[in-house]
Amino acid sequence: MKLLRWERAMRKLNLVFAFLVFVFLVNCYFYFQQSTNSVSVVFRPLQRPTNTHSPFNLSALPANDYRSLLNLKDFRFVLNNNRCNKSANGGFDDSVFLIIFIHSAPNNFKKRLAIRETWGNESNFVNDKIRVIFTLGIVFDPSVQQSIERENAEYKDIVQGNFVDSYRNLSYKHVMGLKWVTYYCQNTKFVFKTDDDIFVDIFQLMFYLKGWLSEVFPLRNFMSCYVISNPYPKRSVRSKWHVTYEEYPGKYYPEYCSGWGILMSPDVVFRLYAHSREVSYFWVDDVMISGLLAQRIGVRHIDLTSKLAIEDDDVTGWLKKDELSIPPLFGHPDTDTDTIYALWNKSIKYYRTKYERL
Repeated sequence: MKLLRWERAMRKLNLVFAFLVFVFLVNCYFYFQQSTNSVSVVFRPLQRPTNTHSPFNLSALPANDYRSLLNLKDFRFVLNNNRCNKSANGGFDDSVFLIIFIHSAPNNFKKRLAIRETWGNESNFVNDKIRVIFTLGIVFDPSVQQSIERENAEYKDIVQGNFVDSYRNLSYKHVMGLKWVTYYCQNTKFVFKTDDDIFVDIFQLMFYLKGWLSEVFPLRNFMSCYVISNPYPKRSVRSKWHVTYEEYPGKYYPEYCSGWGILMSPDVVFRLYAHSREVSYFWVDDVMISGLLAQRIGVRHIDLTSKLAIEDDDVTGWLKKDELSIPPLFGHPDTDTDTIYALWNKSIKYYRTKYERL
């Protein structure tokens, strides 16, 4: 049957479109393969804890654990860094007080730099070692990936997994942070998860954590955060947090932590990670990890709400005060880099003045 002229033209357009889609998918595939194989530093994971009192019992994990993440069976670290220094005998030194893993988006170069230059600067403490990493997924833009690799070559603080960096993949990023601590920072006393748009009064945070330390009994079952109580899924399609009944059929979420600041003891990190495959993947990472998983392992949250600057006015109000006073422990989410620098500069001024008077 003879086709009309417009039908022949449409068929040609469809063929051209199909060809372009094919070329795009092939390019994405080869870029993905290149990205996931461009590991800057290769580390061999420990087979068992070097410290007999360590809560990280790697022998209890499945044999293929290192190459998997939640429901991903081919997980790899694209970029990796050993931030918790190994000692000469191949183990870890015992002086890391706090490891901080920070969720960051690939393009947030300025936000990461602001943290490195302010509260996340590891030189803020001489006697108590803190270590900082930024966790990322992969991107399909070669220029962005190359910029990330150059950034990592300079600062050596980026941990990148081979899942696509997207909002719906945040649970992969969160559990990757737990995984990294499990394999590469077993010697830390505390773990802190936060985001790259948060201000932290690191001095107040360290003081708070030291209040939980005991020389006799190691801290266990510790999770402290801004607690969300009686939460319910957002069912409106207009909501950024829209969750379907298929994704989560329950009327309420379990109590969980707002993800902009979660403090944990190492045993909680390991148990969350070890049990992470036992719950179905859920894209709201705060709910999945600090809610569903925490409930499963029997962790109760210690509420930090009274120490936080939850609203924007809390932060701007403190900055506008002429008199110096103690900073908020954490600033609110979506804090821009200029505000982070301002908060840091006034915090430094406060602490210098305070200790000069002593």
